[in-house]
Amino acid sequence: MRRLPVYLVIDISESMVGENIRQMQEGMNRLVNQLRRDPYALEAVYLSVIGFAGVAGTLAPLTELMNFYPPRLPIGSGTSIGTALNHVMDCMDKDIILSTAEQKGDWKPLVYVMSDGSSTDDTGKAIQRWKATFKQRAKLINIGIGKFADLSTLNEIADLTYRLDDADIERVYQALCETIASSISSQSRSLGLETPVSLNKELLENNAISLAKNSEELTALDENYAIVMGLCRKVKLPYLMKWERFGEVIFGDAEYHYVGAYALEKDYEDWSDNRPNNQTIKSSQLIGGGGCPHCGAPFAFAMCDCGQVFCIDGLGEAVCPKCQQDCFFGFDPEGDDFEINRARG
Repeated sequence: MRRLPVYLVIDISESMVGENIRQMQEGMNRLVNQLRRDPYALEAVYLSVIGFAGVAGTLAPLTELMNFYPPRLPIGSGTSIGTALNHVMDCMDKDIILSTAEQKGDWKPLVYVMSDGSSTDDTGKAIQRWKATFKQRAKLINIGIGKFADLSTLNEIADLTYRLDDADIERVYQALCETIASSISSQSRSLGLETPVSLNKELLENNAISLAKNSEELTALDENYAIVMGLCRKVKLPYLMKWERFGEVIFGDAEYHYVGAYALEKDYEDWSDNRPNNQTIKSSQLIGGGGCPHCGAPFAFAMCDCGQVFCIDGLGEAVCPKCQQDCFFGFDPEGDDFEINRARG
């Protein structure tokens, strides 16, 4: 049986932390369960999951649908779309069985790239490589998650470009998995025919997903999130604190309102961009805060002279978990503004 390879290329950058990554994880389970109910997909579809943040890597190699299990999605720093595109092309070079005089090869692969932000690396060479080698060999569907996703990067090589618009995150991800399942099933039923890839019309009309038609819809706004990486003083594991921009910036600096703090695993560094990052944000721009998601300390936003943010139980002495320096935290009646190291997002 000839295979229909499907690659899910998923943004696991810091801006996806929280509800987005949880819904994406659940969405993969729904997608697989829905596809397994289709006998055509069950026979032909092989799935792979590629994650990308500062780096890209294979989370699940190309596997037949019946034996595929959705992998855990980690979190890393950066949104390296060029690196992700090169990685999926390398995978296709290795995975795809080509037709020869003796055998029929795989059907044309489907590649779904899903991201909620804009690229933090150079995509030019990867896009040129796709145009030269893969444009006729695979179908690329470019899906932006949320109103801040920059779809312009991959639009010139995508067969379709969509944006998930709805503010109801659970509804958005349900629509996403259903539409991807529908498009994969459609392709598996029409194997042998050169049919255009499409997403489910009924779900498109409910406004959860919309077709991006012009440059204004493709390009996202900048500076929509402020993300700070902290380190738990007790368990020495990283966490992310996330703020979302509030209102329009007319005079002065943007204001960001607190969304939440999210526990990370040790592999955060493995998936992160290790290039120097000098981005900072003023403390006065960040409104609200919370406790440590690892140990429950009430204050997750203390900062050492070395620049590391970490959690504390209250005023007084605390040891920085990064440089081991003794720090003293007291009440500042002046509320002096200071610069904080900002994650890439």
